[in-house]
Amino acid sequence: MEARMIRRFLVFLVIGLMISAGCERLPFPFGKKKQSSQKIQIKVRKKFRPIVKKAEKKEEVKEEREPLYVYDPTGKRDPFTPFLAVQEPVMPEGVKVSPLQKYDLSQLKLVAIVVGGGEERAMVEDSEGKGYIIKKGTYIGKNFGKVKAITKDGVVIEERYRDYLGRVKTKEIVLKVHTVEEQEEKRP
Repeated sequence: MEARMIRRFLVFLVIGLMISAGCERLPFPFGKKKQSSQKIQIKVRKKFRPIVKKAEKKEEVKEEREPLYVYDPTGKRDPFTPFLAVQEPVMPEGVKVSPLQKYDLSQLKLVAIVVGGGEERAMVEDSEGKGYIIKKGTYIGKNFGKVKAITKDGVVIEERYRDYLGRVKTKEIVLKVHTVEEQEEKRP
């Protein structure tokens, strides 16, 4: 055990001597400072400058500086609003909220369509299995979608919403009738 201690001590001693010997060759901040035998002579030129008051200098500086660029946010969107913002639905005036407007359109299923006889009608079913009869002009869904047309293939619903710039846009959604064959394919 003493031999190990002596060996370790000698290894550290040799490493320390190597490091200290190498420090002499490093530049000034790390090694020894070398004294130069040459003296540096500095020539000082004297220029006559007119005496200017400090107040006059400040005024001149203020006049010279103009802002390079000034940001004008008019007509531009706020860069800190999320790009994929939630589309805010446009609520029509004087519309009472019906039970059909408690559900999102994805939760409603088109069950039947009656075409002919003057006015087309359709039946949608909510997730609880309750059926509702709709016609052209009926408001449906959480986003105040309005039934635009009822065809033999499905129901066209028009939703109005505000985009991230505040402009009113329309989106058409088509609910289609699911046939018995399609429902059997979905079942495992």
